Amino acid sequence: MNISKDFQKKYDDAFEFATKKHSGQFRKGTKIPYIVHLYEVTQILKEEKADEITIIAGILHDTVEDTDTKIEEIEEKFGSGVAKLVSADSEDKSLPYLERKKLHMQQLKNADERAKLVNLADKLSNLRSIYLDSIYFENMWKKFNGSKDEIQQYYAWSLDALSSLKKRKAYKKLRYYFKLTFKK
Repeated sequence: MNISKDFQKKYDDAFEFATKKHSGQFRKGTKIPYIVHLYEVTQILKEEKADEITIIAGILHDTVEDTDTKIEEIEEKFGSGVAKLVSADSEDKSLPYLERKKLHMQQLKNADERAKLVNLADKLSNLRSIYLDSIYFENMWKKFNGSKDEIQQYYAWSLDALSSLKKRKAYKKLRYYFKLTFKK
């Protein structure tokens, strides 16, 4: 793992950028600031000993998909390596829910390991939240764009697309939460 001397500045700049871009956004159906998810994704990537480009991409992974940010802005501010990983983790939200999820997982299956690692951290953070919310909150599934069955299908596709990472702890945790959440 090569971490440069100026990593702290890049890390801080990425969090400042993401915090501004996601300002006023909350985790789905909650009052939890969205930035909490990005911090969790970042922690998972650190646990997986990701390099600095992958960690920065983890912080920024939803900016293109969920804000007015363009991939060119990411490239200009954080470099082409980060932009490539953010782009690989961005879906086409103009498509219907299940169609865009399936297309994204098909594309991810052929992506490089770092792009998959960002996606794995994102999926683990999200599925862990879904599982815990399903225990504590009734009607939790109503807050999503897809049905429980569609979300289950999406995570099954995710496990398949990310299977080249199956020896990683984060992948094993994702599979564990999949089984818990969907009683598989």
